[in-house]
Amino acid sequence: MKMNLQWRRSVKLGKFPYDLDLEKIPKSSGIYIFLRVHGNTSEALYVGKANNLRNRVKQQLNNLKLMNGIKNAPNGIRRLVYGEFVPKPGQQVSKALPLCEKTLMRYCLGQGHNLFNIQGAKLKFHELDSTRVDLKKFLPATTKMLVK
Repeated sequence: MKMNLQWRRSVKLGKFPYDLDLEKIPKSSGIYIFLRVHGNTSEALYVGKANNLRNRVKQQLNNLKLMNGIKNAPNGIRRLVYGEFVPKPGQQVSKALPLCEKTLMRYCLGQGHNLFNIQGAKLKFHELDSTRVDLKKFLPATTKMLVK
């Protein structure tokens, strides 16, 4: 299934306890990601779905366990980014949104991000380090293999 998210600019969370201008977050369905940015790198900390982004983000800001986890993550600026789900003709939000969430969780896990919420996307990885004589562009030095 092909799905579409329109991402908005990320929002800096500021100092703990995190506070946002929730009026700027739409009430539409979509995906949100709490992340940390350190230098040129970004790491997703939590990926979630929401039928109402504003309400769900507000709930999560009151989730002490999650907010403490974000606060205690390694150095970096804490940010929130969210994308509004844009359904294609015939797509049902109730079916597509969980697929968007799981797809992004799997992507983040595949990139090595340590998500707080991996219950819906636990994956097994095998890592292979290679020493090779030729075909260096074809055979990478390190390969992470996703096992389903």
